[in-house]
Amino acid sequence: MSLYGEKFKIGGLSCGLVLRGSANGEYRVVFEREYASLEQIEALEWDPPVLEGECILPAGYGFTVKDIQYSAATRSYHVVLQVGRQYLGDVTGYQAQVTQLQGTITEQAGTIQTQQDAIAEKESTIAQQAATIESQTATIASQAETIEELEAAGTAETVMAELSAAYEEGVERNG
Repeated sequence: MSLYGEKFKIGGLSCGLVLRGSANGEYRVVFEREYASLEQIEALEWDPPVLEGECILPAGYGFTVKDIQYSAATRSYHVVLQVGRQYLGDVTGYQAQVTQLQGTITEQAGTIQTQQDAIAEKESTIAQQAATIESQTATIASQAETIEELEAAGTAETVMAELSAAYEEGVERNG
């Protein structure tokens, strides 16, 4: 007489119940001796198991058998399972999205490189213009210094007077 009944099947074997274990990712599966033998239980494929009916074992997950215990009181086998691998479902949509995002990243990296090249070129132009401005500033300072020296020496007035006299003489001759 069955204590648990035939609620669902795992790998074609009738299973009484499945309980969550005390550790994370651990499950306890109970097979009654009248529905399954130890040899049949040991022969089950657990990565992933074939589930028929409603069961709390996550569909598509793979498991490893940690222990198989026999309870004489309930005449049942208790299989202790640990999650071995998780099935994440159909990821083809995500793979296409990842490919698209990788393409976007590559495109943006190219844009960034182009912008960095343009910035480097403009920085070079700015450096050249700064050097030109510095050179022109030095020339202006030198010319201002020369003018100040000429004015201080009084030569500027002499030069102006000579130029003015030469101009008047040229106008009077040419008439």
